[in-house]
Amino acid sequence: MNDPAQMSANLVVAGVGGQGVVLAGNIISEVTLAYGLDVKKAEVHGMSQRGGSVSAQVRFGPEVHGVLVEKGRLDWIVAFEWAEALRWLPLLGSHGSVFASTEQVIPPVSLRDRVEGKVRYPLEFTQHPRIRAFDASGLARQAGNVKTAGVALLGALSSALPFSVEAWHQAIKEWVPAKAVEVNLRAFDLGRQWQSAPPPRPVPVSELVPRQVWLSLEESWCKGCGICVNVCPERIWRLNERNVVEVQEVERCTGCGLCEKLCPDLAIDVVVESASAAAWGGAKLWQPN
Repeated sequence: MNDPAQMSANLVVAGVGGQGVVLAGNIISEVTLAYGLDVKKAEVHGMSQRGGSVSAQVRFGPEVHGVLVEKGRLDWIVAFEWAEALRWLPLLGSHGSVFASTEQVIPPVSLRDRVEGKVRYPLEFTQHPRIRAFDASGLARQAGNVKTAGVALLGALSSALPFSVEAWHQAIKEWVPAKAVEVNLRAFDLGRQWQSAPPPRPVPVSELVPRQVWLSLEESWCKGCGICVNVCPERIWRLNERNVVEVQEVERCTGCGLCEKLCPDLAIDVVVESASAAAWGGAKLWQPN
């Protein structure tokens, strides 16, 4: 493998607001700085709060002059969401690779049937030979918190780069809040152990895709503002006697994501996964943290 102190590469971390894209870019930069490399990082937020596109471009090497990556020069894409992986593919170099989460943050225009929880969503690009797709959210739940999916993706990326596990662990400790360090380290290690598996079968745009919805609440972050209670179309949230939100009739959740996008404390996660309806029978999971 390349000498890490002499390695040059261009990466982009891509996702949507609230997934931790900027944090991931900071962690990658911290690792490369530990090896004395020159690092340039550019972040694009736009109108990205809780759902819009977010990206962090990271370039590193013995000497780096420019900030933005040119078309055809990307070595790695780390995509926290399917559509964002597709968005950045044209910039991928001839020998570049993609680590992509199978999580889908469905835009409202694709939500064809809110009550039944069915969408029209393009997955054809899963056939791309250089996309390594896996269930990062599933690894994050296994680690103990669905919010660590991005760090699980960094774990997968780390297996392809020459930097030590200790350097990655130290960078995570530097950038993640102290109370969340252990769960993030677990997620990173699970991602690093992941082995490439066949991606989900391609689904034509015209096909309706049944969805599994996972709800997660970080109770210690909730201040009881009640926004989620008021905006939920299906009225599945309520404030309990402790003035903390909790879910009622979780089976009615359609995964629209309004509660996650509008929560000012980032306490709610709505994870939507696609698969055959026979695989789970349409069940939902409610997980307070």
